[in-house]
Amino acid sequence: MRQGTTYKLLEVNVDTIGHLLSSGRQTCCVQPKFIEVLTVLARAYPRVVTREEIIEQVWDGNLFVGEKALTNAIWHLRKTFKTLLAISEEEREASELEIIETIRKSGYRLKVAPTFTNARINSDPHDMQRPSLKAKIMAVVTILLFVLFAFFYFFVGQSALKPTPQLEEVTDYPGRELFPSVSPNEQFLVFAWRKLGSHSGLYLKHLAQPELPIKELTNGPGNASVSVWSRDNRTLFYIEKRAGQCEIKSLDVITKVQSYIANCVSDTTTTLTYSVRNNVLGFIANKDQTGEARVTLLNLNDRTSTELGCEIDCEGSELESVEFAPNAAQIAITRNLPNGLENLYLKDLETGKEIKILNGLDDLRGISWHPSGDYLVISSIEHGTRSAYKISPEGKTLGILPFDGLSYPSFSRSGRLYFHDWNIKTSIMKLDLNAQVASSPFPLLQSPVSFRYPNYSPLSERIVFVSNQSGFDEIWTSSLTGDKREQMTTLSLQALHPIWSPDGTKIIFLTKSQQGSQLQLLDVNSKQVTQIDTGLEYHGKPSWSSDGSGVYVSDGRDLYHLPLSSESAPVKLTKGDVAYEQEGLLYVYRGELQEMWYMDLATGVETLLFKNAHLASSASWSVSHSGIYYLYVWRGDFRISYFDFASKVHKDIIRVPERSFSRSRGLAFIAEKQWLLFTGYETPQVDIKQVEM
Repeated sequence: MRQGTTYKLLEVNVDTIGHLLSSGRQTCCVQPKFIEVLTVLARAYPRVVTREEIIEQVWDGNLFVGEKALTNAIWHLRKTFKTLLAISEEEREASELEIIETIRKSGYRLKVAPTFTNARINSDPHDMQRPSLKAKIMAVVTILLFVLFAFFYFFVGQSALKPTPQLEEVTDYPGRELFPSVSPNEQFLVFAWRKLGSHSGLYLKHLAQPELPIKELTNGPGNASVSVWSRDNRTLFYIEKRAGQCEIKSLDVITKVQSYIANCVSDTTTTLTYSVRNNVLGFIANKDQTGEARVTLLNLNDRTSTELGCEIDCEGSELESVEFAPNAAQIAITRNLPNGLENLYLKDLETGKEIKILNGLDDLRGISWHPSGDYLVISSIEHGTRSAYKISPEGKTLGILPFDGLSYPSFSRSGRLYFHDWNIKTSIMKLDLNAQVASSPFPLLQSPVSFRYPNYSPLSERIVFVSNQSGFDEIWTSSLTGDKREQMTTLSLQALHPIWSPDGTKIIFLTKSQQGSQLQLLDVNSKQVTQIDTGLEYHGKPSWSSDGSGVYVSDGRDLYHLPLSSESAPVKLTKGDVAYEQEGLLYVYRGELQEMWYMDLATGVETLLFKNAHLASSASWSVSHSGIYYLYVWRGDFRISYFDFASKVHKDIIRVPERSFSRSRGLAFIAEKQWLLFTGYETPQVDIKQVEM
């Protein structure tokens, strides 16, 4: 699509080259595709532009990509315009802030006239050329289709026409409402509510009488999460975690009497499923004394249990989630593979046979069967956004749900889909350690797109980070003030953990694809990317040797040194997840043991630095000359902390609200500025929504 001009919509300037929307006081950088969508509508004003027409012009007619991407683009544009116009005209009513109007069953159009700086652009391209033969044929086809549609509409019946599903908000409380579960009679909704600064408990909402106040069901020291209803519409089964322990409990929602059911695995994603037909619970538990996690089916009629074996991709994989099919004859199982990706399997409970229906997923966030059993809805994180798909039992993609943020879906018996809407953007946050009084983190990079994984080079005086501004997670750089942003890669993959070389000329980073994780080397001047063949199936967060001749990387168990000047194989050094070299010492975090060690690179001698390292993740720390800064999470308490090498003492720098930072997206110490950079969430607000499927 040809662009190259600027125009205005009300008080907002649209820069089609810089991909910027700006009012007098604020500028927002948006994805190029969003600008293209807006420009299509601006050129067509006041005409209604169909979704198909926009997808043809912006996504070259690719309906598979364009359907969901267009809905996402419209949502982001509306949100950005509301932000800019609310700042420039505080007296403007909210209803007047809708710049883009949805025309039901037709498409979109602008509600205000654009003012172009170049008059020849201010016309619809449909009016600038005579219709071609192809256009005439398309017009005839369109008329025929319209006649058929009219016949269908008036003679077959309007009931056969299914409108685009509309979201309905179910909860809107402060904090995060998670894991919706609807009673079989669809009278009640139970969800886990994590209030800011508190543990999560279960709450009950009356769906038939939504005006009634919600009812607190649990209020113990543990964190309650996923729940499922028994077929009696009164008993609830749920998971509670506390101090490294995981228990499945039953709860009478009327008397609030609780009973212990079984133990579950505490270090895996919370998952629980229930078969109404057979009165059987499904969950992940350890097998006997071996510690091996197994899918366990517990018959609640006679309290007998069955452990399911594994047939496909078993070695080195970890169970993630389970979900009974409505007929109780099958169960869907997801497993994390050694390469860092996730697969979805379907197991026949009578024969034990497994089939793989999806593979190479980055990160699943819940699965749920439609009551008919015809398909599942899955939620997956892709390029910083949670997306949802309809998948047949054979693994065929039946459709993409046009809602970003859809997480942990849960169908009611009538086919309504409930989910928690995790649509939180990330920003690069700065904490100034020079402040006399501990200050709050300040957003260094913030816009409608997401910024993650910050790292700084003192020689180039630039930040490197990952952004989904282009629609994919690519490597970007900027100045230390967040401007002069430049996209460095166009791999159309998921990039993560970029780290500057000591001389500021190269960047090492990881990518994820359906083949697993890859180690990549970027030459900053030429923007040339070279994939490094390490022979490892999985790569943890990499780091550079102090002389820039090699990198350190883990396969999730062992830590390796990889020379870059030769084709030598990685050299195994020690156990560990992530390492940083500092003044001849190699600092190593061992997540499984929650211990921090260091190795003298000259002698190979290893020394324990401290135990009980409750780091937020293996990537959430950074080394300075005098100590280690790290992100600390313990029982919902979020802090930025410091370990002093000289005194061997830990101290908290600042306590922040829950979910103020991302656990796994890094922490960078800038010695020259005495700053800490990390990935922060804009707002920790998550609500439950529902949609008719």
